[in-house]
Amino acid sequence: MELRQHLIPQLKALRLSGILDTLEARMRQATDERWRYDEFLERLLEDEVERRAQKQLALRVRRADLPSDKTLETFDFTFNPGLNRQLVYDLATGNFIREHRNVLVCGPTGVGKTQPD
Repeated sequence: MELRQHLIPQLKALRLSGILDTLEARMRQATDERWRYDEFLERLLEDEVERRAQKQLALRVRRADLPSDKTLETFDFTFNPGLNRQLVYDLATGNFIREHRNVLVCGPTGVGKTQPD
């Protein structure tokens, strides 16, 4: 599309090159759904904000150097049969954060506060 080629240097100069990824789809969508100009601009900017947030998250995860094979789905609950599986899953929802509540995980060494390697 000619318009896209004309916009590339400008969007790159403004560090908005992520808009290029969704521009054509958003243009089609705007035409099909008869968006107003401000709706079209809002959606493009939402796309850019979301792209940047995802990029920042990926960067933080990479810098944290977390082991990628450690997930709640692969957690060995048999290591500590006394561990309340449902409570762990409830904590994983993050509801305690939204409710402004604290969580303290404590216990003697070797009872499963962290999963062994």
